[in-house]
Amino acid sequence: MPNLYHDLGAEVANPDSNTANITDYISVGEALKLVALFRGDKRDVLEFIANVDTDFEVIDRRNASTLFKFVLTRIIGEPKTAVAHRNLENWEELKEFLKNTYTEKRTLDYHANQLFSTKQNKAEGVSDWIELIQKFREAALQDCEQDERGGILRLADKLRNICFVQGLYSDRIQTIVRSRNHSNFEKIAETALEGESAIFSKNERYKNSNAESPKCRNCNKLGHVASRSY
Repeated sequence: MPNLYHDLGAEVANPDSNTANITDYISVGEALKLVALFRGDKRDVLEFIANVDTDFEVIDRRNASTLFKFVLTRIIGEPKTAVAHRNLENWEELKEFLKNTYTEKRTLDYHANQLFSTKQNKAEGVSDWIELIQKFREAALQDCEQDERGGILRLADKLRNICFVQGLYSDRIQTIVRSRNHSNFEKIAETALEGESAIFSKNERYKNSNAESPKCRNCNKLGHVASRSY
């Protein structure tokens, strides 16, 4: 197995090449000093891409595959996981993925992945979840060409409906919404809000009834007091 660190100190010598030309290149190690770690911040992605592009311009092209492998080590955190799940074989493929995923213009695929991986938190109300889901549709439409809007709109609506129901924190509200079988998002959202309200009201009534019920000091059960428990 070749040693990846072989090229960090100097370029691989080619006996058939002109020695004077080899000195025009810098080593892979020197090239990597131009590249800061990339953590997924969209403000840094264009600078990261520009620096790596420069690296490939100033190294010997025979070491391009080695440089690419070390560039991958400069990507950390969430982007590292995202890159690892894709079979990216060279810098051009990686650069295209970074542009599509971490610049302002994001692909529909990115928005869909974000949507499917997001769930309503326990602390969030249904109205908060509705607002978050709606952002997906708006973002998908912003990132499409005019002639694509019709198809993307239909797809975005279907994904929005599915992911909204699947992402609801409460299984009971999910069941209520599915039982209505609505295809219109406004109806789906309205049903979810009604279900949330009904569950909240029921819980409040239960709390109030428990607060008003007498409690036995002997058995700790509600509905009677110690003097009537014999």
